[in-house]
Formats: sequence, C-alpha cells, structure tokens
Amino acid sequence: MNLKRVFLVSMLAVLMLPLAALAFVKPLRVAVPSLMPGISCPRPNICTDSVARLEDAQRLYESGISTAAAAVGPFRQVPQVVFCTTSSCADLFGLGQRAAEAVGNLGLVIAPRGWKAFYLAHELIHYRQAESMGNLAVATKPRWLIEGMAYSLSGDPRRPLTAPFEQWRSQFETWRASLGDRDLWDAARGVR
Repeated sequence: MNLKRVFLVSMLAVLMLPLAALAFVKPLRVAVPSLMPGISCPRPNICTDSVARLEDAQRLYESGISTAAAAVGPFRQVPQVVFCTTSSCADLFGLGQRAAEAVGNLGLVIAPRGWKAFYLAHELIHYRQAESMGNLAVATKPRWLIEGMAYSLSGDPRRPLTAPFEQWRSQFETWRASLGDRDLWDAARGVR
C-alpha cells in the first residue's frame, strides 16, 4: 500500500468511528439526539419524541433542575434531557427497563415511566457527579456513594427501596452526616 492510500484509509476509519459508536452504543446517542429519527429539540436543553408534551417536559425539567441544584449545587453546563413518550424512543437510546439514565455529562434520557420529578432529579445528580468528579469516577467510585447520593438527595419517596439500593442510600446518609462543614464534592472525590 502506498502512503496516500494508507492516509485515506486511516482518515476514513477516523471519520467512521463516531458513526459506529452511535450505531452500536445506543446511550451515546444522547449526545446528538436530534440526529435520531423522530426526535426533535424544540428547546436548547429539551428534546422529545412528542412536541405535544413539550410543556409537561419543561415543567418537569425545571422541577428536576431545582431539586438537584438545591441538593448538590449549580450545574456548570445546562444539562440536555431527552424526554421519551414511547417505548420505541426509549429503545432508541438503549434504556431497556430503566426509567431514566444519565450518560455521564453528555445528557439524560427519560423513559415514559420516568416522567416523575424524583427520577429526573436522581439522574441530574448523576450528571452533576460526572461534572464534579469526572465520568471515570462515576463509573468506578463505590455504588453506595454514587447511587446512594442520587437516591438520598433526589427526593425519591420510595421507602424502603429494594436491596441493595436502600442500603446504599443509608450508607451515603451516614457518611454525609459525618462530614460536618466539609464540602460534599471535596469529600466525595476522596472516597475510594
């Protein structure tokens, strides 16, 4: 192979990699939801498969942001949320049986059953964790810290949660009570 051909093949591979990632890693689609069939983004921070439900989505968004920001501090960037009203939309983003999912600090997807303020606040707390500690930390820190924080601070009314979620919430609440005046994010970064 000559050098020009190697260069062209390499460039083609580099250009195709993002498309392949979007094709096979469905949650990454939250980064570019308007490229997905049937999804529109009528507001800069809200995308949906049903513009008829836009006002409901806006109210839910504002409630979730308010709850999460009051609990874990203001967001550095305005989170983008995809509100799905159908299971086909949720499937497009790989949600499966989940009510909602934060994909690091790329954005969030809400399934039809996830249109509740505490589900959105829970996922927004995960988004804020990724902003504050990094995506790798959210994937590798202890589950009691990551999930326990989200269950504890989201206003989730379900008590008790099933195992191990209730234990994680309780462990987080015990840990948080021990912090005193220490900053939540500084302390969380130090958890191994």
